[in-house]
Amino acid sequence: MERDTLLVCLAIKGFAKSEALASAFGLGAIDVDRTLDALEACGEAERTKIGWRLSPSGKEAAGTVVASERARLAPDEIAHVYERFSTLNERFKSVITAWQVRSVAGADVPNDHTDASYDAGIFRDIAAIDAEIAGLLAWLAERVPRAAPYRERFARALATARGGNARFVAAPIIDSYHTVWFELHEELIRLSGTTREAEAAAGRGA
Repeated sequence: MERDTLLVCLAIKGFAKSEALASAFGLGAIDVDRTLDALEACGEAERTKIGWRLSPSGKEAAGTVVASERARLAPDEIAHVYERFSTLNERFKSVITAWQVRSVAGADVPNDHTDASYDAGIFRDIAAIDAEIAGLLAWLAERVPRAAPYRERFARALATARGGNARFVAAPIIDSYHTVWFELHEELIRLSGTTREAEAAAGRGA
């Protein structure tokens, strides 16, 4: 399971340091390093200056893992779940835009986060979306156990952001709420048997 988790995680992230993989997915650091070393030994992963990444054979192996998981899902059910997510995704994109840019005197300006009341409203909107996605995450964790950590990752990002570190709303690289959302979107795209390019063409991009 650890091997499968790390293969798919790296396929989704593109690049990742071992400590970030361990933290995000609740795995032991020693076990993650051991599994990454094994993936490197069999030619499925490689070290780079900015972290680990999959080799072409590693990407193929990750695809095999997801294909096996997808084969165990009812097509109508995953299609319904993905549609639910897509509806929430449109709301989430609007909330993130409001977090980054706000209207002042009729002009759009970067949100400097000095208006606590405004930001509090954004947090309420994120919390509402978070509550709605809980059922989808429960469904996913039951059928794809390696995906269970998404619930904790969302909770941790939201709690950290509310605790004063606003970067955990939408900053890239770190495990921000937006980062976790983007990766969940990619999970569902792959489990649905489509691609991000096809989704973007259909107007359902990230």
